[in-house]
Amino acid sequence: MFVPRKRPGYGRRGAALALGALALASSVALAAPVAAQAADSGGVLIPAPDAYADLADTLLSTSNNGVLHQEEGSASYLWTNTYNRRTVPVTALDGVPREAIFTQHDEYDRAAYATTVDGTTTITLVDVEKNTKTDLTLPQGYAHPRISGGFVLATRATGDGGHDLRVLRPSGTSTPYDVAVRLPAGATAEAEPVLYGGEYSSLVIRYRIGSTYGYGVLNGISGTVSALPVTGEASSFRITRDVVTWFTRQGGQGVRVLSRDRPGGTPKVVALAPKSADSEVTAYVVGRNVLWTEGRKGALNLTPIDGAETPRVLLTEFEQGLERSDSMLTALGRTADGTRAIHLFTVDGSGLVFDLPLRVLKPVKKADGSVRALGLDRGTVRFADALPESVRLYGKDVGTGLDPVAGADLPVFDDAAPGRFADGGDEGLARLVTDPDTGKDVLVTGDDPAKSGDRLPLPAAGGRIVDVSPEFLLYRAPGADGKNYVVDTARDKIVQEQPAQAAALDHSTLWTAQPNSSGTLIATDLRTGAERGALALQAGCVPDELQSNGKLIYWSCTGQDRAGVYDAAADLAYPAPAHDVLLGDGFLAQRVAGGDTVRLTGLNDDGTTADLGAVSGVKDTATADSRGVTWTVDRHAGKIAFVDKDDTVHVTTVQRAASALTVADSTVPAAFRPGDGAVWQARWWLSKPAASWKLTLRSRDTGAVVRTWTGTATRGTVPVSWNGGVADGTAAAGGYTWSLTAVPADGQGPSLRASGALDITGS
Repeated sequence: MFVPRKRPGYGRRGAALALGALALASSVALAAPVAAQAADSGGVLIPAPDAYADLADTLLSTSNNGVLHQEEGSASYLWTNTYNRRTVPVTALDGVPREAIFTQHDEYDRAAYATTVDGTTTITLVDVEKNTKTDLTLPQGYAHPRISGGFVLATRATGDGGHDLRVLRPSGTSTPYDVAVRLPAGATAEAEPVLYGGEYSSLVIRYRIGSTYGYGVLNGISGTVSALPVTGEASSFRITRDVVTWFTRQGGQGVRVLSRDRPGGTPKVVALAPKSADSEVTAYVVGRNVLWTEGRKGALNLTPIDGAETPRVLLTEFEQGLERSDSMLTALGRTADGTRAIHLFTVDGSGLVFDLPLRVLKPVKKADGSVRALGLDRGTVRFADALPESVRLYGKDVGTGLDPVAGADLPVFDDAAPGRFADGGDEGLARLVTDPDTGKDVLVTGDDPAKSGDRLPLPAAGGRIVDVSPEFLLYRAPGADGKNYVVDTARDKIVQEQPAQAAALDHSTLWTAQPNSSGTLIATDLRTGAERGALALQAGCVPDELQSNGKLIYWSCTGQDRAGVYDAAADLAYPAPAHDVLLGDGFLAQRVAGGDTVRLTGLNDDGTTADLGAVSGVKDTATADSRGVTWTVDRHAGKIAFVDKDDTVHVTTVQRAASALTVADSTVPAAFRPGDGAVWQARWWLSKPAASWKLTLRSRDTGAVVRTWTGTATRGTVPVSWNGGVADGTAAAGGYTWSLTAVPADGQGPSLRASGALDITGS
């Protein structure tokens, strides 16, 4: 399981925001800063989840006042008492092998272990509260001791090749009491005795009757055995002051309950309903109730024998239990809230079972989390956390306001790597997974890891997601002969294939660098495949990297150390560094070579630049390109995300001069004929998130409002479907106008206003 570390302060995590004015390292001269602005020191911190595992613990023995157990990380065996739930080491057991300690119940606070030296076996009884010892030495020839409550059951070989049973107990002298066990007529002892448990001097044992087994209650003082009415296979024998119980499927599966005050009576049958007819069932008795579990780490269920209780689940995951002769159960397991603990189940004065947690077992950290990939898009941050046995993709909602705010955790996905996941598409999170049969990549989209999502096999293995827009995804196959593929994620098909080259998506437009040019970019309409136009950068080189956020285009010729940013709408060009750069909304970020700093430069609307400071303490990485590994930006906002040296993810605002909210793309039919199931499908894609939106349809002739649609927050898409219905039937044929308004989620700039025409035909 995994458990996140507590949110630390900046002092421990060792990452801070450097506020000094730092110039971009580039061969391009920059304009003088207009207004230096310090990077915002606020933001959201998300420690990478560490690897935690259950603390190993084993119940060894119990008394009426506590439980002896062995816990991972403790040099001594531990004793947890039931009266104040205090845990102390039992130093008298230091050095005793685990396998030498008897698993048993002793009414007194004693644990027992066996040692054998030169053929002589000694049973040592340890007072766990006082850390004192008492020894009981078995006579020569006594073997395979079993113990319960200070009574030792052992076998002794007889001259005819058989064995007899002996029961011993301390006498206060060097010679213990030694009593022969008198089995029922026709019964013989096994070579190794089987002792199921005891209540004071009464011990439940097993013996042979011909080719089958018999079971009985041994009086440890007199040596007599009273046979139990057991038929067929049986297990889970328990004995308390009031009853003897066992589980069997013979004659109906369930627990047989035999009152000890009527040993010759007929056992009561408590029917159980295991899920499987041949599963292992373990049962215990607490008061007038059967507590039982099925299989390994199944739930601990309660089924009443009679009395006030009702059937219910006590533990959702049961690991181990030790029955006490006073009709209580010490159990190790997990409750519904996920807490793992040692529990004592007993009954109150009304006969109801209640749970006394004796010791909560907190998970133990096995490894530190390590972020290996990072993504940030319009209020969603995701990061891949690498642990020794797994890599998992975590996410968090950090809000769409001007400043990030810690919101809900997002569903966790298995496996992720740099360039293998991306947000920003209408179909949800895009991930590349490997087809186990072909070894090639498969594109999977969707935000729910429990669902398979849409899956599109891709033509290569080990590729990367280069870019993503609401409808499309740019995938690059690796290698010298690799290609670019544009995927229509809504229709799960490849719509463009081209040689690997600089390319970027701007909604439904694909920008590519024209070969053998001086920096000409070609715009292709991905819905039609037609060329929309060209943009001459006058770069003097063919860019090998492009980035776009809808308003700005970043280009770089890394080999010639040339780069820039172009605003086509305003016809403005900005200088830029050529290496390790990411484009945000109104700013550039660049990782400083050989350092732990990301420099920030604002891109002002008048074509000048501003020093926004830097973030420092960024985690080192072995990869040549740290973008999307230890730092990234939100190209639609003024935010940056980075990983510090302690693997905490930071999300903070670095550019507060946000762009205005606009319609970046749309598909709005200009005509519509209602009827026969027809639907007017209109969709607007916004340049950044909106807090709310409203679409109004009016008659072009009268101006009267015909229909209104409203919506709350959207990360970027406004979809409307309409069958032509209005309050009094169907909209009449004629001319209409639509108007869309939207409020920016970051509160920056005016509300969006867009409009258009719609002609309705037919009647």
